[in-house]
Amino acid sequence: MNSRDWVVQKLRDDKRVVTPVSDHGLVVTRPGRPNAVAYCCDRSTIRDIDANVVFRVLHELPQTQMIITFLSSQLSYPDAYDLTSKRGIYIGTFGDLNGALHDRDDIGTYQHREEKYLRTRMSTSRAVTRVLRKGHRAWLLQRLGRLRPLTIITSDEYEVTDRDFTTALDQHPTLAPDAFIATSPNAQGFSDRVSATARDAGIKLLTMNDFVRTLREPWT
Repeated sequence: MNSRDWVVQKLRDDKRVVTPVSDHGLVVTRPGRPNAVAYCCDRSTIRDIDANVVFRVLHELPQTQMIITFLSSQLSYPDAYDLTSKRGIYIGTFGDLNGALHDRDDIGTYQHREEKYLRTRMSTSRAVTRVLRKGHRAWLLQRLGRLRPLTIITSDEYEVTDRDFTTALDQHPTLAPDAFIATSPNAQGFSDRVSATARDAGIKLLTMNDFVRTLREPWT
């Protein structure tokens, strides 16, 4: 069973009407809504989710609206997200696909709840002019005036563990993040162990509230 077959079976277990198409694609038929088209990046053959993979997806299944990735075995590269954002395609997990099937007519326009929260907070800060997705939970924030852009990785975990932190960095191997942001409103801070790991990596650890307070300042 390849990754596409696994996704098809899971959707059928949830009483979805699913038709496999091409070698890695699927179409979900939804009552009262347009069909949804997704492409599954097979975890046995694809390790790097980059622009080359996106071009391969578009060649095999041009109508793709969502590209499904498997975070435990695949890595995120910014050029894939740059390309898909221009094409109206969302890169996400099986969980994101489920959310999009419930919430969106066009699953390519899906946003994870953390992304919605981040974009809202950045908009209300009045210091960020644009939020660009650069990885599964990685973002480039363009700021006002001469303030330089910031690259961040986010986590919505209530308590970020050392493993959460290092796994997030490993999933984005070409990024050099300025900060790792805990977006959960209930996050109070970070353990000594996580703080030490971040310090060794030269990455700031901040809660969302603390991060927002720094957005109008030069980054040091």
